[in-house]
Amino acid sequence: MFVNRVIPRASIAAAHISLPSRTSLPKNMTTSSQQKKREFLCILPDNPGVLELRKKVKGGHYSGIQPLIAQGSLVDGGAIFEQHPQEGEDAKFLGSVVVYTGEDVDEVRRMITNDIYATSGVWDLENLKIYPVSYLGPVDPILIVNL
Repeated sequence: MFVNRVIPRASIAAAHISLPSRTSLPKNMTTSSQQKKREFLCILPDNPGVLELRKKVKGGHYSGIQPLIAQGSLVDGGAIFEQHPQEGEDAKFLGSVVVYTGEDVDEVRRMITNDIYATSGVWDLENLKIYPVSYLGPVDPILIVNL
């Protein structure tokens, strides 16, 4: 069964795809590209009645985010539900949640508006929320012990 979720960094590493990790640098050091990039938590509500449209353009959404994932601009994300669907039950989507990195909120907004979920009308762009955050990603128990 296909899970409607962006692959976490740990799974990507297990598949032998290398993404930069902030935890590999000392706390007081960052790469020059990380100095410019900031993290943003984006809440992207769906427009009413778009479930069939969402299903129709999902493949285009997944192929469209691959370059963003590869360049580290899309860090994590997934669907927001009314409630977790029971086995065999269709999900009742409310929207999406995505963590993007960008130089500023305008760059993140451009990534959002270029997504097929935005251009096709799945996402309700008038009600999207973009919050500046410091995202740790999936929590590594070893990292917590060493803090």
